[in-house]
Amino acid sequence: MIPMPFGASYQIAVFCIIATEFCERFSFCGLRTILSIYLRNILLFSENVSTVIYHVFMMGCYIVPLIGAICADSYFGRYRTIRNFALIYLMGNILMCIAAVPSLELPPVACSVLGLILIAIGTGGIKPCVAAFGGEQFHLPDQRELLTHFFSIFYFTINLGGFVGMILAPIMKKAVSCFGDDTCYALGFGFPAALMFLSIFLFIIGKNFYKLKTPKRNIMLEFFKCGSYALATSCATKKRYDHWLDNARGKFDLTLIQEMKIVCAILLLYTPLPIFWSLFDQQGSRWTFQASHMDGNLLGTQIVPDQMQVVNPAMVLVLIPAFDRIFYPCFAKFGILENSLHRMALGGVVAGLAFFSAGILELVLETTYPELPERNHASINVVNTLPCDLKVINPFNGVQIINSSEIFRFKNMGCHNYTKYSVTIEAPLYCGPLRFHKHRFQLDVVSVEYQIDTVLIGINPNDQIQAYITDPVDFQKSLSGTPRIRIAYIKGANLLHNVTVTLKNAAGLEDVYFVHDSKTASLAVSAYMELPQGIYECKISSNEDKHLYERNFHLALGGVYSLVIRENKGYVEVSIKTIIQIFNYN
Repeated sequence: MIPMPFGASYQIAVFCIIATEFCERFSFCGLRTILSIYLRNILLFSENVSTVIYHVFMMGCYIVPLIGAICADSYFGRYRTIRNFALIYLMGNILMCIAAVPSLELPPVACSVLGLILIAIGTGGIKPCVAAFGGEQFHLPDQRELLTHFFSIFYFTINLGGFVGMILAPIMKKAVSCFGDDTCYALGFGFPAALMFLSIFLFIIGKNFYKLKTPKRNIMLEFFKCGSYALATSCATKKRYDHWLDNARGKFDLTLIQEMKIVCAILLLYTPLPIFWSLFDQQGSRWTFQASHMDGNLLGTQIVPDQMQVVNPAMVLVLIPAFDRIFYPCFAKFGILENSLHRMALGGVVAGLAFFSAGILELVLETTYPELPERNHASINVVNTLPCDLKVINPFNGVQIINSSEIFRFKNMGCHNYTKYSVTIEAPLYCGPLRFHKHRFQLDVVSVEYQIDTVLIGINPNDQIQAYITDPVDFQKSLSGTPRIRIAYIKGANLLHNVTVTLKNAAGLEDVYFVHDSKTASLAVSAYMELPQGIYECKISSNEDKHLYERNFHLALGGVYSLVIRENKGYVEVSIKTIIQIFNYN
């Protein structure tokens, strides 16, 4: 190989290191952004368990750097440490991608957990080494200005890689459908894996241009021995020094003692940082779940909750030049915020206000969360499909008026396993085009503990009021955020045959439900169907009329709906009811 001049070698080495860090940050931030939602929606952990797993993973990512630093400074050197841990990192990425492919029939939880462990080890091992390895490529003090420029570019690259990863990973996960699902986590995890492979490739091809240093002493071991000796001597002797590390004088090198004093001073400055970072990293867990409980539509654009974390690197990319070039020079004229500690304190106050505002927001959101049945309780939705108002005399609240085509929920009903209740339905003798011979009817409803049941009040072919109990609301699975809808078709005089219900959205997705002709059953109910959120065109046709009904309606994120269709003398009357709204999520 022809040797290259230092200038060209320096440029290639720095480019490889910066490109490596960009790809690694893209990979890590992209995976981290969609991790919480993946744990909740695909692996079906609860939000609390998902939060714990996420933060244990992040804790591992920030504990392993201690091991990575020891390996780099005492044993392998920074190049080999970065390379070896990066390979472990890549294996974790590949495992996460494989776990998200259901057709492989591998245990997704086990593969995902193992993948996260490998990623935590890999990124932790790399984290303390890359910036220091880049600094080693410069000759000091001759290239002090270049070194400063490098660290500015390096930090900018970190945030740029994180910014791009946080934007693209949720988009790729959501924009592509795969394996029968409307999301594709295999692609969401696979693309970061490809970026990690590219990161390793770029790092390795630059080997011939790097300045490599081999560790000559075990600095971490020396720090530990010196600190232990100084602490033990300080406790055993009555002689007092200005600093407790001075007790190691005569036993250890003065330069080492002085360096340890600097480290101790820095550690004191870092004391509040664990509290800050424990709150800050909730962006990837609690704040992401909080975003999933809100409507993500902004000026006609749907913001994916995973992308909420994009705000941080975006603000960093904008505020770094803004503060350096505009705000700090202006403040300096008035003698304000010239001290770094003052700037950190102001930033801490602003961060505290942000956490406080997030708590206030959660209190507001809690008022919109659905009331789900707890132990020894149940709920019943009563839907009035008749063309007149009904009076429901019941043991829960006495008398309840339910308007035509409306729904009412009886909440927090006492229930032990299965409990039967008797209610009286009172209707006017003339109910729209219907005429009843008697207007009071006794109905029995059965409630089930922890369950939300739906009772449709309609009529049977003999023009008598009848209650139809459908399958319970499947609100647990709606945690995936995809709207769920079922179709209830109440037959009348059997004048319509081969009734078809077609739901079609703007993207061309079409779902068709066929109502079976039956002379015995008065009610036909479909299973829950999961459809992407959006506006749907509903068309109902039969052999007798191809255009029985046409109407558009909107299926919101996190909603569970019932589309109630009642046949009435050769026509259909249609209403769509929101049975429960778990939350808005995309």
